[in-house]
Amino acid sequence: MDQLVFKTLSVRQIQRRLEDRVFAIPRLQREFVWNGRKAAEFLDSIYRGMPIGSILVWQTGKKNGDLLRPSLHILPPFSPQNKEIWYLVDGQQRLSVLYQSVRGERKENSTGQVVDFGRLSFRLDNGDGDDLVSWFSYRKPVEGQFVSVADILSSNWQRRLRGLSVAKMRRVKTCRDRLLGYPVPLITMSSSDIDRVRDAFIRINSRGMRISSADRAFARASAIDLREKANDLRAHLSDEFHDLDYQTILLAFTFVTPGREPDVGERALEAAVRWWEKRIKADDVQKKRFLSLWAESRRAFLKALDYLHTTFDVLEKDFLPSVNMLATLTVFFFHHRAQPNRRQRDEIRKWFWETGVGQRYSGRGYRQNIIADVGFFKKLAGKTITRFKFPDLVDRSDLLRTEYTQPAAIAKAFFCLLARRKPCFLNNGEPVPLRREIAMANRSEKHHIFPRALLAQYGFRHREYNSLCNICFVVAEENQSIGSRSPRSYLADFKSRRFFTRAMKSHLIPCDKGSGLWTPGVARAYRQFRKRRLQMICKAFEDEAGIRLFRRNE
Repeated sequence: MDQLVFKTLSVRQIQRRLEDRVFAIPRLQREFVWNGRKAAEFLDSIYRGMPIGSILVWQTGKKNGDLLRPSLHILPPFSPQNKEIWYLVDGQQRLSVLYQSVRGERKENSTGQVVDFGRLSFRLDNGDGDDLVSWFSYRKPVEGQFVSVADILSSNWQRRLRGLSVAKMRRVKTCRDRLLGYPVPLITMSSSDIDRVRDAFIRINSRGMRISSADRAFARASAIDLREKANDLRAHLSDEFHDLDYQTILLAFTFVTPGREPDVGERALEAAVRWWEKRIKADDVQKKRFLSLWAESRRAFLKALDYLHTTFDVLEKDFLPSVNMLATLTVFFFHHRAQPNRRQRDEIRKWFWETGVGQRYSGRGYRQNIIADVGFFKKLAGKTITRFKFPDLVDRSDLLRTEYTQPAAIAKAFFCLLARRKPCFLNNGEPVPLRREIAMANRSEKHHIFPRALLAQYGFRHREYNSLCNICFVVAEENQSIGSRSPRSYLADFKSRRFFTRAMKSHLIPCDKGSGLWTPGVARAYRQFRKRRLQMICKAFEDEAGIRLFRRNE
């Protein structure tokens, strides 16, 4: 039976225990995930005396010190001089904010976003006590208006803020007293059963902040630090893929684990972790086997990502029609260390475009399709001649119905298709530097060929003017010069240039007399253009795949 002890500690008392480094982060815990705005909202709740939830601690001896996560968090590391370990089962985010609010340091959260705790500021004038206005903001301090929380909570706060008026110093003291004196409910749990602690973590987080299937799998792992392995792999990804889902990494590993049937979903990941845990605990040799397999899986995963990036112009994570495609392609490179030969390249090419256009990894049959592709790639990696089979052709109307803002696989495949055409500037015919712009986090804009404001005036709905058939890559300068003019108007500025036809073709935009671009009447012109561009896009998809993808009865 677990022993639960309920008590209350003030924030000031918690700060002392943080400085004593008695708290520890277990490997089952996630990294810090909050941003600056969330941290400011948390402090505002404390200031107003609102409930912030309890802190749950697993109180255990040093014999469980092997469960410590030595890094990847922003709390002070556990001190081995302490006789007991207080593992944080729930409350890491809140304690992290309380600790860093005093220190005012810059830290990265789990998505790589920098949180500057020195920007947590207290508003000295809150609109005559308007409760709708937050007392705390994530912004740069402004003398006499916004004061740094780190200065307020500092031991020499009076000296730091001595330039403030008496009234404002009184308000600062009220803030300091409320924050440091706030009573935090603390629950300590004593249990020798690590599985019960894991269950507590999963149950708590399932009812609060969303916990992913990867988080559940990490929580189940005790014999191996699975989260550390996944973080190490993510650290080697380029900036365009740095926030790739952990689930994808773990799924790829389960697909290459010998002796297990491939499966997808939350239960599949947890089952795979339990399978390994059982074997590692029973036999030390199995841990070496796991580490060796993980290293091979990691190599194959990075190779698969590089292949998608360079061969199909998957320029960033959001260009992947499905992240699960990375997991299945890992199977091929796991069993085939060399680059694919011509026959294999042709089959991978069919698989990529058919899976993206046909949206095979979403909808009712996604599970069967993913599992089938795992088997396909195992065979393709060997000497046996195998063909990728795609029995269901796609309705071309799917392209018309899909909006460019939708996270649909066909939309992402479309942007890969455009990127592969090496789109050019209309004003000089030079290639648009898509790779450079994305790497600099300055995303190239997706431009409406027929401006949406113009089409809305003629009664077209958003599903019609946001259709993929009306979208191309155009950089900001050209987009701004176009405004809401019709193509017949704004393209006249470029039509006479010698590279015009080549540039339009690079965007997969028809520009001959029958294209609709030069047709009088906006409504008639757009319908004509949309039909012609749909034909052009479908042909380009099929040229890339090397096979037929669409039905012809449209």
